[in-house]
Amino acid sequence: ATAPEAMAMAPFPPPPLLASHAAVRAAASRVAASRRIRVAGEDCHHHPPQVAALRRGDWVKLICGASFEDAADVRNLSLVYTLAGVDCIDCAADASVVSAVNEGIDVAASIVPEVQRPWVMVSVNDDCRDLHFRKAEFDPEDCPPDCSKPCDKVCPADAISLKRVMVGGEHAQSDPICDKLEGGVIMERCYGCGRCLSVCPYDRIRAMPYVRDPATTAELLKRSDVDAIEIHTTGKGIDMFNTLWNSLGESINNVKLVAFIHFR
Repeated sequence: ATAPEAMAMAPFPPPPLLASHAAVRAAASRVAASRRIRVAGEDCHHHPPQVAALRRGDWVKLICGASFEDAADVRNLSLVYTLAGVDCIDCAADASVVSAVNEGIDVAASIVPEVQRPWVMVSVNDDCRDLHFRKAEFDPEDCPPDCSKPCDKVCPADAISLKRVMVGGEHAQSDPICDKLEGGVIMERCYGCGRCLSVCPYDRIRAMPYVRDPATTAELLKRSDVDAIEIHTTGKGIDMFNTLWNSLGESINNVKLVAFIHFR
C-alpha cells in the first residue's frame, strides 16, 4: 500500500505503460496468474477474490489518501496497482477521484484482460480531529519575499508551488526585499501530512481540518463503481458517528464492505 485519495472517451494507457511495453504486460500477467493459483483451492463460487484474501489474511490495499484528490495521479496509481494485483483501491470520497480510479482500472484491464478488478473504497470521517482529513493553507502574500521556502522543498506531494515575482511589472528591477511570492498550496494534491507546518520559519502555515459531507458520500455509494467504504472515527463522540451513519441511510446497503478505523 502507499500513501502518498469521468472520462467519456475510451481509456488509453499513459505513455509509461503503453501496450508495447512487453515487460510491464508480462509482469502483470504473472501477478494475475499467481493470484488465480493462490485461490484455486477455495470455494470461489461463494467468495469473491477480495473476500477470499480477507479470509486468508493477505488482503492488499492501495491507499491513495483520504484527502488526495489529484485525479491524474490517482488514475495512474490505480492503473499500475491494478496490474500489480491489489484487492482494493482506497481513495477520497469525491466523485471525480472515484471516476479516476475506475478509469485507471479500466485501462489496466485493457492491457491485461485477465487482471483482477480491485474493489473501489471511499474513505470518510465523522470527526475533524482525524489527521487524515485536513489540508495545509497559507497566504503567500504573508510570506517574506526573501523566504527560503522550506515548505516547498519538504512537501512529498509537490503540493506547494511558490514563485517570486517582481513588484512593478516584468521590466522592474528585482529586489528580494521588495518582491513578493505568488502561488500557495495546490489543494487537490495536499493530503495533510503536516511536514510543512513544522518547517515554516515564520509559522504562517495552518492545518485546516474538515469533515466529508455525508449527503455527498451517500450519493457516491449509490454508484455501481463504488464497492466499499472506510469510516474513520475517533470514538470521542458517539453523536457524530450516529449523524454520519444515519445520513448514509439506505445507501450503505449498496456496498460490499464497510470498514472502520478508530483513531485516538
